[in-house]
Amino acid sequence: MSNALPLSMNVNVPVAPSSRPRATFSFGSMPANRALTPMRPMPIGLRPAGTMMPMARPMMPLAPLSIPRPVQPPIPRTTAERMAVARERIRAAAEAGQRIRSYEVALDLDLSEFHFARQFRAAFDRSPHVFYDEVRADRARLYLREGMAEGDVARRVGFRRPAELRALLSKRTTPAPASV
Repeated sequence: MSNALPLSMNVNVPVAPSSRPRATFSFGSMPANRALTPMRPMPIGLRPAGTMMPMARPMMPLAPLSIPRPVQPPIPRTTAERMAVARERIRAAAEAGQRIRSYEVALDLDLSEFHFARQFRAAFDRSPHVFYDEVRADRARLYLREGMAEGDVARRVGFRRPAELRALLSKRTTPAPASV
C-alpha cells in the first residue's frame, strides 16, 4: 500500500518527529500542474527516498539582453530649438503612419507634458495633436490624388479602417476662401 495522498486534498501532512528533522509537505490550494511550472525536475536518481513529489531546483535566471540604445542627441537649450525638434519628430511620425504621444516628445525634450503643449501652441498656433492630424490628413490627400485605394491610404497613415480616414479628412478640410 502507498501512503501518498491525492494531490486534490487540501491537508497539511506533518511527518512524525524523529531523531532527524524532516520537512512538512503541503498540498494547499495550488494546482498540481502549476506547482512545478517554473522549476526543472531533478533526475530520478537524485531524489531522496520516500518523497511523494519530485523535488525540483530553481532554473537559472537568464542574463538580460543588452540591446544597444540609440544615442540621444543633446537636448536643445532654447525653447525655439526644442519646438523645432518636436515639430519635426511629430511630422516624421505622422508621415510614417506611427502613433506618437505628446508626453513622449515632452519627455525627450525634458519638459512636462502640459508645458510642452503650451509652448507648442504658442510657437505654431495649434496643439501638437492638431498638428499631427493635419500632417496625416495632408499625407492622405496626397496618396488619394496619386490614385491609391482608400483602405490602403488609411492603413498607410495609421488607421485601421477607411471610416476613420474619412472622419479625419472631413474634420481637417481647409475652408474655401470666401469670394467677395
